[in-house]
Amino acid sequence: MFHELTFRAMNSDIQVLLESPASIATLETPILEAFWGAEQRFSRFLPTSECSYLNTHSGQLCIVSSEMLEVLEAAQHYQALTNGAFNISVGHALQRAGYTQSFETLMARGSQFDSHELDLRAGALDQLMPVLNIDAKMKSFRMPDHHQLDFGGIVKSWTAQQAAANLRHTEQVPRGLIHAGGDVEVWGGSSEREPWIVGIDSPDNHPDIKKSAQEVCVHLRAGGVATSSTRRRRWVTREGEMHHLIDTRSMRPSQSDVVQTTVVGPDLVACEVWAKVLCMLGTDEGVPLFRQRAQGMEALLYQASGEICVVKGQRTTNAMHWSGLEGVKEL
Repeated sequence: MFHELTFRAMNSDIQVLLESPASIATLETPILEAFWGAEQRFSRFLPTSECSYLNTHSGQLCIVSSEMLEVLEAAQHYQALTNGAFNISVGHALQRAGYTQSFETLMARGSQFDSHELDLRAGALDQLMPVLNIDAKMKSFRMPDHHQLDFGGIVKSWTAQQAAANLRHTEQVPRGLIHAGGDVEVWGGSSEREPWIVGIDSPDNHPDIKKSAQEVCVHLRAGGVATSSTRRRRWVTREGEMHHLIDTRSMRPSQSDVVQTTVVGPDLVACEVWAKVLCMLGTDEGVPLFRQRAQGMEALLYQASGEICVVKGQRTTNAMHWSGLEGVKEL
């Protein structure tokens, strides 16, 4: 029997589906604690969070929690793997673009921002690729001075992955799904014989995107599906529309030919990172890097021109496949 739990955390709608003889009330507490705890730790908008503490003490050596250390090490790994395209040190750039409060609060304001809140001239320090100084043995971290952390590109998928691992191994839940604002972690299949089927929404407010003959879906028994889009978290400024995906080469919202990417693979955190990188770098730069370094993953790209493209990898098993790709171009 499947149980469902829905709630809000990290400025996102969270949906959990679990097959378990136990009641959902028994499993609810560890799930809520995972997401709400992560929000309290990693949000740059909460003054009491560990992230805010590190931002306040940039340039200083800080002792960090085990959870923070794990995410920092993952961020360091993906920064190197993507040649710096993925970077958690974009807090100042997001603030300059007007992303100074949580997205819900930002939308509630309902007005344009004053020009002094939107100084997009990146200073020399922001052009440098900061080194994340991590000492795992000491559990210490030093952020270079004048830089600010933002974990929006990694911590949601990390939290979903952590919650799923706890449900599988500690709570002995044989199959389930966690959908956290575009990041989906599944395990065990929807039944002993059937995979999970995850539908891919087309980008919001983009009339040029071609509609395939049927909804594009990915079928998989276990793994992750992550979607990143420049069309969803947008706000209006006196300089025009802005979004939350920062191109680390310019420290401005990216302007590539890709408006949305879905990546599927065995590791949800890697999927979220590569979905964002493909949106930021675009087809010509992002796809070759993805092919070279994102092993075991595949991607669906929605281009600004209206074209829909799929990047398929070399599969070692038949554990995953797409449907609804009629009319979709394979790169």
